[in-house]
Amino acid sequence: MSLISDRLTQFASSKLAVLLDDAGSGRAVIVAPAHSISEELVNKILTLSGGLTFVAVSPERASAFLLSPMSRSQVSTRAGEGQHLSLYTSVEARSGVSTGISAADRATTLRILGEQTPLPRSLVRPGHIFPVETKVGGVLVRAAIPEAALDVAVLSGFTDAALFMDLLNHSGDVLSVTDARALAQVHDIPLFSISELIQYRVSREQLISRVAEAIIPTKQAGELRAVVYRSALHEVEHIAYVKGSIASESPVLVRVQSENTLADVFGGSQPPSRKQLHNSLRAIGERGSGIVLYLRKPLITDSSSSANELLSTPNATAQMREYGIGAQILRDLGAGKIELLSSTTRALIGLSSFGISVIRQIAIPDYELNSETPR
Repeated sequence: MSLISDRLTQFASSKLAVLLDDAGSGRAVIVAPAHSISEELVNKILTLSGGLTFVAVSPERASAFLLSPMSRSQVSTRAGEGQHLSLYTSVEARSGVSTGISAADRATTLRILGEQTPLPRSLVRPGHIFPVETKVGGVLVRAAIPEAALDVAVLSGFTDAALFMDLLNHSGDVLSVTDARALAQVHDIPLFSISELIQYRVSREQLISRVAEAIIPTKQAGELRAVVYRSALHEVEHIAYVKGSIASESPVLVRVQSENTLADVFGGSQPPSRKQLHNSLRAIGERGSGIVLYLRKPLITDSSSSANELLSTPNATAQMREYGIGAQILRDLGAGKIELLSSTTRALIGLSSFGISVIRQIAIPDYELNSETPR
């Protein structure tokens, strides 16, 4: 398989790609830039696909077009069962279309969605084209089909609007990965996977930077090195508490926890999140080395759940695969192989794409049950 940079060059010329979600759902979609798309290309895509016409748009473009979320903001299609998309209200070109269904009509609407300068009055609602919400930061923040499709388009020099449609077989079911690869080969279409896009971007972009360091004393783990990172995506700071030396070739004990300030600092006598944090610190203190990564809310929106649980949830591909920042921090600290302290035992998704392998998951010790008094 050619280098991803060569495939991006091919996509810039052919304006067509096959995209595999190898990080989660296993879906295969066909992707094209909305910018300057032709009727002929839309007709070819409809022949190859047969799915609904989705367009991944950046938050900036969605705002410029005054797109609003659908009243039923999530939809699950037959082709993408279990794959939920956050949709904006469907749109149509205000002029130059008839029913909106034909390849020519769809191309007209798609060109408007992808034009260099968005003109909101050029669209009416509802229509036959479904804009889809994406996260700032693309696959480095959420490893999902919409972000990946948009990354392919933008990395190839097109505007931030990417058409994607599920690849279906003659029965209307999702095309298998094997068949999707065969289709790409037969039609000479460049093929991308989400993990490849993550690897490509993470090797070329740095979305976090160290802004401060200090040595702090703790009851649970003794002296720790606190390293503060600033996120270029969310303009917030995340904190890594590091014990001992970290070597990429040696397994490192790691706890990733989302911010829950009220409970962790002020709430109750023993809230679950604070207990998990303190017990994780103690486990790392007893090991003599390790990392506790405390992530701010813009990265993990559900403050009632730990980041580990969100990473390991089966529906994470549809809900919250926003762990790119945390993975980059772990990489920056030198962690390559990790033993993950977690309250779940579910399989993790996609961390290997960031150059991090999970050797095993370890249950967070309950020191209230296993010892007389916590340190």
